[in-house]
Amino acid sequence: MMMQKTNKTRLLSLLFLLTWLTSAWAQAPSIQEGTILHCFDWKYTDIKAELDNIKKAGFTAVQTSPAQTNNTDTLMWYDLYRPHNTEVGPNPLGTKEELKALCDAAHAKGLKVIVDIIANHTEGSLDIVADYWKNIDLYHTLGKVSNWNDRYQVTHGEIGMKDLKTEDKRVYSKFKAYVQKLKALGVDGCRWDAAKHIGLPSEGDPFWSMVIDKTMYNYGEILNDTGGDDSKLIPEYMTYMSITDSPYGTNNVLGSAKNHQATPYGSGNYTKRFNTDKVVYWGESHDTYCNQGGESVGVSQDIIDRAYAVAASHNRIPALYFSRPIGRGVGAKVPQKGSMHFTSKCVAEVNKFHNVMNGKPDYYSADGSVASITRKGGGAIIVNFNGSGTVTVANGGSYAVPGTYTDQVSGNQWTVTATTISGQTDSTGIAVLYKSAPVKLALHSNVKNYKARKRKLKG
Repeated sequence: MMMQKTNKTRLLSLLFLLTWLTSAWAQAPSIQEGTILHCFDWKYTDIKAELDNIKKAGFTAVQTSPAQTNNTDTLMWYDLYRPHNTEVGPNPLGTKEELKALCDAAHAKGLKVIVDIIANHTEGSLDIVADYWKNIDLYHTLGKVSNWNDRYQVTHGEIGMKDLKTEDKRVYSKFKAYVQKLKALGVDGCRWDAAKHIGLPSEGDPFWSMVIDKTMYNYGEILNDTGGDDSKLIPEYMTYMSITDSPYGTNNVLGSAKNHQATPYGSGNYTKRFNTDKVVYWGESHDTYCNQGGESVGVSQDIIDRAYAVAASHNRIPALYFSRPIGRGVGAKVPQKGSMHFTSKCVAEVNKFHNVMNGKPDYYSADGSVASITRKGGGAIIVNFNGSGTVTVANGGSYAVPGTYTDQVSGNQWTVTATTISGQTDSTGIAVLYKSAPVKLALHSNVKNYKARKRKLKG
C-alpha cells in the first residue's frame, strides 16, 4: 500500500510539473527580459483585482503611477507628477497598506511591481508641499528652461514645477530613504520620471550614485535626448538604469505605424548606437497619449498594437504597454481604471512570444508596410501595418526554423522557408509564429502513462 501511494505521489508530482511547464511562458525571469503593463492612474485595489488577467496576458510587471504624497481628491492626470512629499501616499491611488497588499498579491502570482518616482521637482507652489520641502534653499533658481540644447539648463532649469537641487545631500538623502520605503513594501522596481533633468556624477551631481538601489529594477525617462553630448551621457545613465528609447519608440516605430509603414530598425535606436539592451521600448506612452498634441492622440488602438508588436518582439528588451485612460488630455482623471484592451489576443500572444523566445537573438527586417522579427532557432512575429492581407516577407538571418506554423493570433497557417515567411494576417495585422506543441505533447503523453500506471496499481 505504501509503495502504491509513493508511486502515485511521484506521478502526480510529475503531472503538476508538466502542467506548470505549459504555462512557463507567462512571465519572463526578470523585468528587463519581460514586458510591462502601465496601469496609468489605476487605484492599487483595481490593479490587484486584475492580476489574474494581467498574468494571463503574459506581462511580467505592472507599473503604477506616482505613489508620493498628494491631494486625496480626484485630480487631473498630471497632478500626480507634482508631488508634495517623499512619503508613500496618501494620494488618490490608495494607501501605503494597499500598495503593500498589491505587491504581496502580485508576488504570489509571479508578477513584479514598478512604481513611478518624481525626484526632479515638487509642486509648482511651495505653499502646499510638506514643511520639509518649503525651504527655498532646496531648489535651483535658474528659472524656466529656454534652451533645450543647453545641458546646464536641462538639469538646473524648471519644467513648470520647482526644480530640486538633486546634488544637495538634503535632497538626495530623502529620496534614498523613499526608495527603501518602497522596497520594504515589496516594490520591485522604480521608473524615474524626467531622469534627463537630473545630473550625473560626471557633472557634479551624485544623486544617482547615492539613491539607486541596484537590487531593484530601475529605468529612467529620457525623452528625445539629454540636451548634451549623448555619446557620453547616455552610457553614464545606463550604468545606473535602463532608459526609455523615445527616438525609436515614438519617432520611428509609432511614427511609421501611423503612416502604415515599417520603420528601419537602426533608425534612432539606442541599442544599435550604444551596443546595449539597457533600454525600454513602447508603442505609446502616457506622454504621447495624454499631452495636448501628443504623438498618439487620435491614433486608433489597432495601430498602437502594431507598434507595440514591433517594440515587444526584441530579445531581452522590455516593452511598455499603456492602458489608455478613459479621457484624454485634461479629461484624464485620477483615479480611474483604464482600458482592458491589454487582454486582447494580439497583445497577449505578442507577450507570450516575447517570453518563450527569451535568450534567442532577434533579426529585424522591414519591407514597405510589413516587418518581420525573427528569433534564432525559434519563430517570428510578422506585422502588417495595413492590417489584414496576404504577405511574403524575409526570414531575416534565416533565424526562424522552416516549417508550417499556426498563427497564435488568427489561427491561419503560415509557411516558413530558409529565406521567406508567407501567410495571411487578420485585421489586427499581427501574426505570432512559434512552436508550442512539444510541451503539450509531453504533457499529454505523461497523462496517458499516469492513467495506465494508475490502473496497474489498482489492479
